[in-house]
Amino acid sequence: MPNKHPGKDVASRAAVLRSELEEHNRRYYEEAAPTVTDQEYDALYSELLDLEKQNPELVTPDSPTQKVGGKPLKEFQSVRHLVPMLSLEKAEPPKETEEEKKLDFHERTKVVDERTLEELQWFDQTIRKQLKATKVGYVMEPKADGVSISVHYRHGILALGVTRGDGINGDDITANIKTIKTIPKRLEMKNPPALLEARGEAYISIKEFEKLNEDLVAAGEKPFPNARNATAGALKQLDSSAVAKRPIRAVFYSVGALEGIDFATHADTLRELKHMGLPTQEHWWECEDMEEVISHYRKDVVCHYDEKHDLRTKVSYEIDGVVIKVNDRADWAKIPPKAKVPGYAIVHKPIPWISGQETVLKTITIQVGRTGVLTPVAELEPVFVQGSTVSRATLHNEDEIKRKDIRIGDTVRIRKAGMVIPEVVEVIKHQPGSEPFDFVKYVNGKCPVCGEPIVKQQTGSGSRKEVAWRCENLMCPAQKTRRLEFFANRSALDIEGLGGIVADKLVERGVVDDPMDLFKLTAEGLGELNLGMADSPRTFGVKNATKVVDALERARSFPLARWVHALAIPDVGEETARDLAGYFQSFDDMVKSDVLADTAKLGELRETIQKNVISKREGEELTDDEKAARRERQREAKSAAEPIAVRLVEQGFAKPSGQGNAKDWQVLTLVGPSAAKALYSWLHSKQGKMTLERMKSLGISPQGEIKNETPAGNILAGKTFVLTGTLPALSRDEASEMIRKAGGNVSSSVSKKTNYVLAGEEAGSKLEKAKELNVPVISEEEFRAMISAAS
Repeated sequence: MPNKHPGKDVASRAAVLRSELEEHNRRYYEEAAPTVTDQEYDALYSELLDLEKQNPELVTPDSPTQKVGGKPLKEFQSVRHLVPMLSLEKAEPPKETEEEKKLDFHERTKVVDERTLEELQWFDQTIRKQLKATKVGYVMEPKADGVSISVHYRHGILALGVTRGDGINGDDITANIKTIKTIPKRLEMKNPPALLEARGEAYISIKEFEKLNEDLVAAGEKPFPNARNATAGALKQLDSSAVAKRPIRAVFYSVGALEGIDFATHADTLRELKHMGLPTQEHWWECEDMEEVISHYRKDVVCHYDEKHDLRTKVSYEIDGVVIKVNDRADWAKIPPKAKVPGYAIVHKPIPWISGQETVLKTITIQVGRTGVLTPVAELEPVFVQGSTVSRATLHNEDEIKRKDIRIGDTVRIRKAGMVIPEVVEVIKHQPGSEPFDFVKYVNGKCPVCGEPIVKQQTGSGSRKEVAWRCENLMCPAQKTRRLEFFANRSALDIEGLGGIVADKLVERGVVDDPMDLFKLTAEGLGELNLGMADSPRTFGVKNATKVVDALERARSFPLARWVHALAIPDVGEETARDLAGYFQSFDDMVKSDVLADTAKLGELRETIQKNVISKREGEELTDDEKAARRERQREAKSAAEPIAVRLVEQGFAKPSGQGNAKDWQVLTLVGPSAAKALYSWLHSKQGKMTLERMKSLGISPQGEIKNETPAGNILAGKTFVLTGTLPALSRDEASEMIRKAGGNVSSSVSKKTNYVLAGEEAGSKLEKAKELNVPVISEEEFRAMISAAS
């Protein structure tokens, strides 16, 4: 647009525009009360942008037009924190007594929560003793469940944005921080200090997260499991323009390094940060002593266990606890820190919050997975659980339903396993006339999708049956759809835009019968795919289709491990695929090799060898003749197993167990017998042969990444890790990759062979299993130190 403010008026006009835009941003993002339309805002923004283009000397670092960096970065630069960003100690919930377990769930929750508050009283006693004081003041505030960030202001101007990282070093994400409209580029104060480091959490609000997921599903993409993942994924983008598209906000709760400014109390800090224009917590309480803390806790945090009025309903973002800090900042240095956490603060997670929510189970439906496994799903009255509204929850399998005696119409308790997957914890109340759920009768012995018979397959050579029912019809539409989704998964071939709705419609409309059919699609043809109904069509669109086609083109050159995983072969998971790709150079090598068949056979022979000779049958001991016959079979099995084991060791597909009294057949194979048998069967099946032939015809020939021998001096060489819970800064994929690069292995289950369990927040049964087996449990901080020592 033409410049209407020439000469010296240009600078003043630019200043006015910057001020107006910042005010509109504040009203929109902080108060949710915009005073102009989007079109009016865009007109002001465009005018400022034009003025700055015509007069580059007018551009300031805090201008709204500078919110997005220029060219995408190649990588983030590491920055050392001026003051370490430490995590906080958590008040551990007490274990229930046998008497408490007999109480009604609500009563039980109240009692345990009251006892947890005793931990806070003990914390207060410790603080008073250390400070030699009769009374200590505190601040209680919500613990935002986001991504920790640090923002540096130099003389009032935003100069640096950093992730928490390992607490000592973080990534420079300044360009991404500038895209967050709630973070001011300039502090609102006349005489800003030389340095102010504000610390807080980046987050996506609950409503905006739900809208984000709705948009992803509508575009046929996979939704995020929670807002924290969506936020963390965005901040790790090297292209800040991509970050700007995500509705990220921030809330600040403390300060780090300071020059030219100080604060007497933590409450003063929060008040001053808000006056400077930084967003702070919506609710927090300055308390004279711990008694007042607990009073506010009962009144304002858990609200007598009324989930409709507790603290989580009063803030716009997810919270997973409350933080209690000593208010007087001068006292912080007098309180001895603990091993890895400061001593002046503690995190408390209310028991009612982590125990799930009650709702009614309306009915049970059956979902068919990519391998044909039938999974029961609880259809629920919608209920808000740990940050999102839940209307469906997994029931795992038939045995789980029987064990928990889950019936249609029951009042049940829901929580999120690992903070992600909704599950039914327990039945609160059976309704009159409700009957136990009969899985087989419900499906009438047939797959609910294709109508073919369902079976419980036998495993190995024995008669032990797997827990899950399975549809064996490989042409079942449900399996086709799930395989297609899995094929496109981020951990597989990462085909952007090929989510649930698109996969469903591709199969439903006969466009794709097998994942390999995707490679014959064009952007124009796929763009015409109708995602709606015949009478109300909604096409996928050429723009979305182009993303899919481009992703498919990239997938052609992906390594063997990604392809083995993507093909959804039963019992062959991501880690197994990596192990196989570290041994085989190609699919052809797998087909020609004997090691898979040998490994499967060795597994069958081991079952025979390890059977107990004196085991009972139908309550009676085996006869002497039966014992003799079994011993003979075991002897024959050992004789057959020994040369196979020796051969596998010679071929590098197995290694001796390392135990002093181990027999020749007791070797450790690269992959387990079940996985080897499943892969061998797939490679030689009609479907497997057809898939490999089609790959060849398409010019797709993925190559393995043969592993070099890990140096013996590497302390992670041969070590097995299991990951559980949510880590503070790393995703599971990132942590797993760090372990592999350092020579270690990653497993999905804890056993006596596990060397370490890397645990984050909300760790589940794997953590309990580790404690039971005395497996060392380490934090992300300890893990990073271990990786540094190993490199």
